[in-house]
Amino acid sequence: MAVYCDVGGSDDSPGTSQSVSTSGAPAIRLKTNDDLAVDKNNPIPIPSNGEQYNRSFWRHVYLYCSAAPDTQIDNVKFYTDGGGFGTGVNLWVGDETPTKNSGSDAGYAVAVGTVGESGTPMTSHPDITGTTDAFSYTSASPKSVSISESGNVIDAQGETTDYLVFQMAVASNASSGDLPDETMTYMYDEI
Repeated sequence: MAVYCDVGGSDDSPGTSQSVSTSGAPAIRLKTNDDLAVDKNNPIPIPSNGEQYNRSFWRHVYLYCSAAPDTQIDNVKFYTDGGGFGTGVNLWVGDETPTKNSGSDAGYAVAVGTVGESGTPMTSHPDITGTTDAFSYTSASPKSVSISESGNVIDAQGETTDYLVFQMAVASNASSGDLPDETMTYMYDEI
């Protein structure tokens, strides 16, 4: 299984579907642009208003079956170490897991906002009605990730989980500079 991210294109039709794997663990940089470059361009600016957030553009992330499993993959979960990025920086994950499978990108919605300033709130995504702090999901209490393939399992190369949608929000009390990397984990049963 590989971690993939979709960006660009149009609603229901991403322009780029790409593995986010690097020489080590998969890497995603949340910023104010809808691209997959892990660079320092378009960082999320710290807002001057104490109540206002600036946000990254949202990201659609999923597991992609790069080699046929022995039989099937199911019971997919997502979790973090529970730590977080520190004061004034939140990482949100959509409460819903919009549809993504080997035959449909129906849950994909193009990330929008103003490049270099802020992304539109994730609740503007047509399939996301609420968000939860991603760091509230731990190994003891992970988030379930749905599968929209036939039989609600992954049993062939090219099949996927549904999307997890992420967005970072930065408040005026955040510190400037690069944040430390955080690890997010998918786990699943393979039988």
